[in-house]
Amino acid sequence: MSDVAGAPTSIRRRLLLFLISSLVLMVAGAAAVTYWVALRSANDAYDRSLLDPALDIAENLRFDAAGAHVDLPQKALEALVYDQVDRVVFQVRTPTNEIIDGVPDLPPPPELGPGQQAFFDRINGGEKVRVVAHQTANGYVVQVGETLHKRNRLVGEILVAELVPASLIAIVAIALAWLGIGRGLRPLENLRTELMLRAPRDLHPLSEDAVPVEIAPLIRAFNGLLAQVRDASTMQQRFLANAAHQLRTPLAGLQMHLELLMRRELASDVRGEVERMHGATVRASRLANQLLALAKAESAADHGQELERIDLRTIAGAAAREWAPRAHALDIDLGFSLDRAEILGDPLLLPELVDNLLDNALRYTPTGGTVTVGTGCRDDVPFLCVEDTGPGIPVAERGKVLERFYRMPGTPGDGSGLGLAIVQEVVARHKGQIEIDFPKGQRGTRFCVRFPNASPSAALSP
Repeated sequence: MSDVAGAPTSIRRRLLLFLISSLVLMVAGAAAVTYWVALRSANDAYDRSLLDPALDIAENLRFDAAGAHVDLPQKALEALVYDQVDRVVFQVRTPTNEIIDGVPDLPPPPELGPGQQAFFDRINGGEKVRVVAHQTANGYVVQVGETLHKRNRLVGEILVAELVPASLIAIVAIALAWLGIGRGLRPLENLRTELMLRAPRDLHPLSEDAVPVEIAPLIRAFNGLLAQVRDASTMQQRFLANAAHQLRTPLAGLQMHLELLMRRELASDVRGEVERMHGATVRASRLANQLLALAKAESAADHGQELERIDLRTIAGAAAREWAPRAHALDIDLGFSLDRAEILGDPLLLPELVDNLLDNALRYTPTGGTVTVGTGCRDDVPFLCVEDTGPGIPVAERGKVLERFYRMPGTPGDGSGLGLAIVQEVVARHKGQIEIDFPKGQRGTRFCVRFPNASPSAALSP
């Protein structure tokens, strides 16, 4: 029962089934009525012609010493019951129901009065026949029967003449209904397409322009739900940003005091504890900064802030000056291959993207390795790529590493699992695409972010 109750239904299918079944019932009803009218018309037309030979035979009944008989030559009698299409037979019975002429296998007629006629159907020679019985004034009964070929052909012609146009009208009506239902359901199709093309974090209300009155309440209810979700998301982002912002100051102060403490002469066991506290504080500070950056990226996406024309080469060049000292301290060769790549971007979020990609690359690249940052345009598509010679990311894990707080099992280092999630948020904000693969000819990881082009004239091949 639950499976049947939960089965999906289609408005189009239900409307078409109702319409088609209604038209089929109408055509079937029309066919039944037409058949009844055609049969009545055929019987009325041919019964009158069937009665004429019965009356002629009754008028030529003679009574003499030899008894009652039909006083007609055989040729005349044959001509009287001749028909090109049907087989015609006759029979004459006495008042005592004895057969005196004609075929012997016509059944007796129903009770009649003098001068009365009756039309009925009987079986003769294994074939259905239409019979007329006429009783004379002296009680003799003349029966004439004929097969139904002419009648059936007339009924068939009437049925074809009536039902073929009706069937064509029904087919045209179904085709028009199919098109009309499709046009009527087009607003629902457009609504479904709009929802499927939306980004997961796009909580802007749906447009109510040109919405049919039947689904306008649904749109308003859905927009109300989106407003509630948007308010809840805003409150969450505000709480996250405030919490992270409030944590930064005490964590920075704690880190500074620990660094001052580490400059003093300390016992070896105390120094070890202080160093572990300092490392935990650094990690907590970085986590707070990342949470703040994540909240900022989500807020920018939700509020639709204006984008500016930015050259990715400038963003990457600024990152070079900031990250070069750390790369030198880790004995990692940090290289840059920067070409012009103009996009419409957020000047506050793009540095976060580059910083998190570089931090991730430097964190997992071993000593003596290389990290390369590249910008440019390929086939008029601006890109920013960061390559490293670290352990690499398996294909099965590439979608998961972009999730929040996810770290691959067995991964070294002290990352929080938020860096690549921030990258994903920034890429989604700019409607870009991020690809993760192996660098050509070496092991490691290559993150390449492709952005929409700012304008056709802005793209320059490297």
